[in-house]
Amino acid sequence: MLILPKRISSILESQYRPLLADENEEGLEKRNDVEDRSEIQKLHVGAVAGSAGRSVHFIIIFVQTILLVGLAMVLWNRERPDCPINPVFPQVLYSPAQDALEYQPKTFTMGFGRHKTIYEGDPSPEVDKAWLDMFNEFGLSKIPKSQARLLPNKTLPIPGDEENYAVGLEVFHQLHCLNILRHAMTPDYYTDPVTGNIAGLPAAEWPDHVSHCLEALRQGIICASDIRQVPSAVVEVAIS
Repeated sequence: MLILPKRISSILESQYRPLLADENEEGLEKRNDVEDRSEIQKLHVGAVAGSAGRSVHFIIIFVQTILLVGLAMVLWNRERPDCPINPVFPQVLYSPAQDALEYQPKTFTMGFGRHKTIYEGDPSPEVDKAWLDMFNEFGLSKIPKSQARLLPNKTLPIPGDEENYAVGLEVFHQLHCLNILRHAMTPDYYTDPVTGNIAGLPAAEWPDHVSHCLEALRQGIICASDIRQVPSAVVEVAIS
């Protein structure tokens, strides 16, 4: 007779399952099959619990990311000046002049016949003054450093006044360039007989400046992309 230690004997007794008298081999296989399925179910439940845990972890990370992005946008918008709502061309980039913008409907003319304006026709002191009054010789404006740092493109400080910066508005630059092209239509009228300058520019620089203005206007027109319709109309033109 084999005598086992009391601890080992209790373990064997707890794990021992006696075979019933009427239990045959087939019954034993069924019982084993049930036990196997039970173990598989336990493993499946464990796997599902692990998958659920990973899903919850992913959701937490996703929510934290969204919150961080939202916080970053709020902080960015605090630093970004509000742009006015333009019903035609939304203001995307900051401009120190944006608060001065006002929009109103305007009826344009085609500039033919009796609809010609002061800005057309042969050059004269009156026509030149009308053009210059639109853009005041394309002068520069002074803005503080707080506004200059918000510009999409860097600009230089004013010498001796480094707290302020010099900028010009593109609309006035484009009007200046359009006026240069107007001068180019009658260069003899705008040529200085003494210096040979054309519209105040050295004759050697004139072709490049005209080319620059042509390209600046091309870019400006494409950028603005005015989508107003040009209607069909009958225009009466006097033939002399």
